[in-house]
Amino acid sequence: MGLLKYKILLLGISVLLVGCNRSVIKYQTKLDENPYQMFGKNPSREFYVPVNISDSLILKWENDSYGSFLNSSVSVYSDLVFVNDLSGRVYCYQFDTGKEIGYVKYGSGSVFSNPIPYRSIIALAVADENESLTELIYYDYSEGKEIKSVDLPGRVLTQMIADTTNIYFVTEIGAAYKYTYRGRQIWETHTRIPTRSSPALKDSLFIFGNDKGEIIALNSNTGDSVYAKLIGGQFFSGLTISEDIIYAGNNNGILYALDYSNAEIIWQFDSDARILMNPAVDNESVYFGNPKGTFYSLNKKTGELNWVITFKGLLDSTPLITENMIILPDKLFAIHMLDKSTGKVTKSISLDGRAKLTPVIHNNTLFIGFDDGVIRAYEFFK
Repeated sequence: MGLLKYKILLLGISVLLVGCNRSVIKYQTKLDENPYQMFGKNPSREFYVPVNISDSLILKWENDSYGSFLNSSVSVYSDLVFVNDLSGRVYCYQFDTGKEIGYVKYGSGSVFSNPIPYRSIIALAVADENESLTELIYYDYSEGKEIKSVDLPGRVLTQMIADTTNIYFVTEIGAAYKYTYRGRQIWETHTRIPTRSSPALKDSLFIFGNDKGEIIALNSNTGDSVYAKLIGGQFFSGLTISEDIIYAGNNNGILYALDYSNAEIIWQFDSDARILMNPAVDNESVYFGNPKGTFYSLNKKTGELNWVITFKGLLDSTPLITENMIILPDKLFAIHMLDKSTGKVTKSISLDGRAKLTPVIHNNTLFIGFDDGVIRAYEFFK
């Protein structure tokens, strides 16, 4: 064999070995009684953490993935941080240092929904790039191997939900599913209406909006229909549930407050531009923005305006609400920190790309993400 051919062969083997070694997550971790498993942390998705923070932040670490982000967030289990990207990868980083533990990638699809970590398993939904299909993957990262794969019709484009023993999700063709953490199907329900609204779960109701303008509620134990209420306008905004009220925005720019038990309208507010983000809710107010750059705070009970502020950027990623601050991603290369009572911007962090991930605070650490696939972790002062 000639020297040139030998070098080419050696290079090819090295690339193959590096690729195989990197496309794996293998790590032993401890049981976590309070993980950040999903988008919004809890199944009702309030995006609220009861802590006071200052706008003085210290960068702990920064790392990057291969592809861009959609409007999701990181997941955290014990000392591991997981994040999905549009290249079809799920990355794993060490919580305190940001060291990359590894990643997994399946086919040519994209992972739109947060990976759900549970003990030593992550559940991820890989949406096919060319066909209306999803591969639901269960990966055991303590062993570094896949333990279950389920093929499903329709792509999972929205955020999954986790409870203590199961995961729930919808596909773009309007099918809803409940699976255990070991990959056993509990129920499957087909609504046959395109669905691109992230669902929410409270008590025994699994609720989501659809392209027809309906709010659908299924019994979370059986998958049976509880109600289908026509509200109007396509729902691309995900749902948020707080104190038996559903908050959801539609493509007509209207934010609705709906009765959790029957989806009757309690109040509605016209923002004059389509709403793509999940509303965020604390004890008194509901917060949301739109692609015109307008951000609102409303009284959650009455829908009356508390305050409004307008940015030059585009707002479609859900903010994080704390006791005193709002942390708001702006696609015009910034993260804004707002005084919650007035809406006044106290600090803006300039970024080198479009802010995409909903911020997460977990164990006194703030996580943000922006294009192209950059993750940052900050320490914050209370």
